[in-house]
Amino acid sequence: MAILGTGTEIIECVRISRMIETHGEQFLERVYTSDEIAYCLAGGSSTQHFAKRWAAKEATVKAMRCRNQGVRWTDIEISSPAGEGPTILLHGAAAEWAQQVGIEKLHVALGACRTHATAYILATDELE
Repeated sequence: MAILGTGTEIIECVRISRMIETHGEQFLERVYTSDEIAYCLAGGSSTQHFAKRWAAKEATVKAMRCRNQGVRWTDIEISSPAGEGPTILLHGAAAEWAQQVGIEKLHVALGACRTHATAYILATDELE
């Protein structure tokens, strides 16, 4: 397995909270998929859940080196299957870019506290 890229991001949860308060659904629908929105709103600590996903999307862009490749926020989806850790699903331009540069798997680690959320992403050329 070769590491093709790494990305990390830290964000203040209050920054995401302010964006949601200021721009509401317009912000949520531009940045998050409908499944991500539903997941974040389903339980407590929704601000931390939204912030972790923001951090993961930003770290993914860094790991994939796809900033200027037409990738939209919603092309990168952070999924949290029940009983499993988070995974990254790629759609649209993000999926096309990953295929073009040989990225097979994105490994993700997320963390959050009351004030900050973090994400670390490894892009590799092998599925396992």
